[in-house]
Amino acid sequence: MITLSGVNKSYGKKQVLFDVNLEIPTGSFTMLRGVSGSGKSTLMSVIGGIETATSGTVMIDGQDVGKLKGKARTEFYRHKVGFVFQGFYLQPQLTIGENVALMGMFAGMAKKEREARAKELAEKLGIAEVLMQKPAEVSGGQAERACIARAMFMNPEIILADEPTNNLDPENARNVIEMLKRIQVEMGATMIVASHDALVEKYATQMVEVREGRVEVVGANRDENEAVRMDDGATTV
Repeated sequence: MITLSGVNKSYGKKQVLFDVNLEIPTGSFTMLRGVSGSGKSTLMSVIGGIETATSGTVMIDGQDVGKLKGKARTEFYRHKVGFVFQGFYLQPQLTIGENVALMGMFAGMAKKEREARAKELAEKLGIAEVLMQKPAEVSGGQAERACIARAMFMNPEIILADEPTNNLDPENARNVIEMLKRIQVEMGATMIVASHDALVEKYATQMVEVREGRVEVVGANRDENEAVRMDDGATTV
């Protein structure tokens, strides 16, 4: 369970999150819905540990993450949370395989183990054929799948995806969202997707409206039978 209580976030004199109170159930697929500039990416960053709340409390599985400092905080997030960044954020000088395995390198994993894990994920996500290519040499859909594989590398319990369908054509956008849904269902991961894409709504078990830095749960407790079921041709993870 992820619980935010009275969370505010400011950058200097500019406040971007206001008194956020939110519960995200374990194993859910939660959509943070809002237009660009609504604060949903900042909210994702606070949940994911990239930013710290100016005030308020963020609890993840009973841990007050605001009390974690230095190495303890880094290790907690490294193993607990995977992040699919908006705009890919793949390192251009590295191959797709090296990008996927980046978190393993930071964690001190042996090279052979990293390569084996990267290959395993690449095969599951359908990008094994581009592992040796550079990001500039692959399609947008392949780059997004590489970002998802990187987020999955440490087998996290929580995956955050910030605008994962941006700059993708409709077919690739649908494939990416179906893939994220399968990860949530088959791995029992807690999936949080920030998006203004109506496609994501069909797969969410909880929908949260983010408007001018404030949040409201507008759809909750949808079970998996109410969400769109994947067809037999969708990628299995």
